[in-house]
Order: sequence, then C-alpha cells, then structure tokens
Amino acid sequence: MIPNIKEQNFESMLKAHKGILHKIANSYSYCYEERRDLIQDIRLQLWRSFDSYDPSLKLSTWVYRVALNTAISFLRTQSLRKDYIEVTNTGVLEEPIDSKNSEVLIEVQRLLKLLNKYDRALFIMHLDGLSHNEIADVLDISTSNVGTKISRIKQSLNALYMKGDSNG
Repeated sequence: MIPNIKEQNFESMLKAHKGILHKIANSYSYCYEERRDLIQDIRLQLWRSFDSYDPSLKLSTWVYRVALNTAISFLRTQSLRKDYIEVTNTGVLEEPIDSKNSEVLIEVQRLLKLLNKYDRALFIMHLDGLSHNEIADVLDISTSNVGTKISRIKQSLNALYMKGDSNG
C-alpha cells in the first residue's frame, strides 16, 4: 500500500521533530514504559490534529503545544492511577548522547522533575532555545509573563541545586 500525501507529510514532520517528543517524554514520565506510552499518545494526538495545523504558526511551536498538552494530561491520569512510581529504567535519554554531557543532562532532568508541570513545560522550551514569543504562543500567556516565569524558575532551580550540593 502506497502512503498518501498526508501520511508522508506527517511522517516527515515526526522525523524532523522527534527530538521534541523525546524531550517532553523524558521530562514528564518516569520509566521506560511510560515514556514509550507517552510518545505514542503524543504521536496519536499529533495525527488527530494534523489537519487543523495552522501554517501561519511555526511547526515546532505547534508540535510543542500538542506534545506538552498531551504530556500534562498523561501526567494527570498517571498520577490518578498510581500512588507511587517504580523506576524500571534509569536511563535519562534514549537518543545517543555525548558522554561528557551525560552527567549534566541527568542533573537537568532531575531538577526539571522538581518543577510543577507548567513550569517544567516552560523551562524545557527555554532550554531548547525557543524565543519568549514562541513560548508565549505555546502556553497562551504574555511574552512578559514568560520572562518573569523563566527568571523565577532559574532562581528556584539555583536554590534547589545549591541545597542539593550542600547535602552531597
């Protein structure tokens, strides 16, 4: 069976933005099975809403919006189903990473999980280099609010990191 144009465009979009899906899944799920399920849920939601994509928006901004909304919903349903989370895989990323940066990435993932789900979403996009305008579009908040929130998150993470250093 020959894939139609929509399927080909969708697969190209997934391939170009798979990093976003992995970043979101790694930041919102705690074990390999959950990350795999979340990525599948994100792919499904992207497919369902693919026809409604507004080409006036940057494609990566739209992918972030769908992925983050799906992840937040996923996190909500997972927390309702579980009293605790059993970690079955300690790997942080499934994609190959530079070994000299792996310790930093593990620490970033640990700190991100300390944030609430909305601050986590905002900060993931900030770390990924999205502009304040792009983050504001995804989260449907003002650009100035994005700057304020990023500043507060940095202060909070810095305090948490320093607290962790003094305990270690």
